[in-house]
Amino acid sequence: MPNEMNLNDEQVFQALSYEFYLNKKRLENEKFEAKYNFGKCKVCSDEATGIHYGICTCEGCKGFFKRSILKHKKYVCRAQKNCRIYPKQRKKCKYCRWNACIKAGMSLKCVRMGRIPNSMKIIKPKSSTQKTESFSQETIESDTQQSNDSEPEFNSSSKQLVEVNQLSNLKSENYQRCFQQTYFSEKYLNKSNENKTIVLTILRNKSLKVFREQTKEFEGHEIRALNLIENGYQSNRTNLTKNYIQYVKKKDLFFLATHVLSMLEIFRDLPGFQRLSTGDVKTLLCEQFFTILGIRTIKLFLNGDYFLMLDSTIQMDKFLFEMIMGENVTKEVFTFYDKLNSLELTDAEIALLIPFYLSVNNVLNSDLLRELNEYYSRALLYEFSLNRRSQDFIDKFAKYVSEVPKIEKMCQDIDLKTEVYHI
Repeated sequence: MPNEMNLNDEQVFQALSYEFYLNKKRLENEKFEAKYNFGKCKVCSDEATGIHYGICTCEGCKGFFKRSILKHKKYVCRAQKNCRIYPKQRKKCKYCRWNACIKAGMSLKCVRMGRIPNSMKIIKPKSSTQKTESFSQETIESDTQQSNDSEPEFNSSSKQLVEVNQLSNLKSENYQRCFQQTYFSEKYLNKSNENKTIVLTILRNKSLKVFREQTKEFEGHEIRALNLIENGYQSNRTNLTKNYIQYVKKKDLFFLATHVLSMLEIFRDLPGFQRLSTGDVKTLLCEQFFTILGIRTIKLFLNGDYFLMLDSTIQMDKFLFEMIMGENVTKEVFTFYDKLNSLELTDAEIALLIPFYLSVNNVLNSDLLRELNEYYSRALLYEFSLNRRSQDFIDKFAKYVSEVPKIEKMCQDIDLKTEVYHI
């Protein structure tokens, strides 16, 4: 393999840091800054980050409301059902927090899809100290703060990096199988903490951006699903005709063809993957086809059903899924995503699963892929540490994701495979 295809440590840092440098120069040259003034969260009085489900809330209450749509009936207050909800104590009583969300006016019917009003935007001159001193924090951490429902804090990067290295010493069989150590680990550990933070954060933010771009089409599907569940949805299928099943299969094949295009865009946009040869990209696309599809639609596996819309009228629910994929595959797939969703992964954690899986296969340029896997594995562990994930959580995660190759093979073995890859 030609030398230019090898991804060395210095190239990774230089490539990722170049955009960091360009953004810094851009911010330094800007004379004004625009910020949205959403005020305080209407639920817990923390700083609001946007209009979520109809009202201004923080990211934490936004995520809590979304998760609670499926779970709020199980919530119990251990006090007098009047617990005070404020930032440092909002996690203590889910029952009262849910009621606070409802009283504040949060509703799936109020999901905002349009532009934020200019009346909420504040434009002011940027001071010179802001340009130079706040850049690193603003550039590296702003997207992170906006995307996590787990409410991590970002003021101790060095501490989090130490925790990543400690996690790497976990001895469980599941962990060692999931996060394999290579000779690239030594090269990584010799980098300064500042450089590690920059690299891991840019990888994380790039992965999150790609994930959101490649799942944007499913946002409406998820909102529809949550609305149906909130209104007591129950799957009710009668015997379907053979012609209808064939029609659904054609719709499904068309959707899978669009997934091929999505995967090609992922290879194009994720840092490092552009260096793979065309042959290696084809190999990875085929071998991880259904795995990446599952990650893209993971939020549509809800309440033991599936809410993917093949068009405006056809929902690929569990019944249709089984008609096309078969009973055994359906059982394995739904059991797996039920377990994975039970971990309540953040968007950033889900996003990093894509490059993580795309870099575990044997391809012609295996050194490049192993090094990519090392970087993205570290980025995933770094995200876990920022979200204060326990070692028990990580061991469960490693156990669950180790089941993916088996499920991928089962999906690849169905008759649909030949039709899909020759579209």
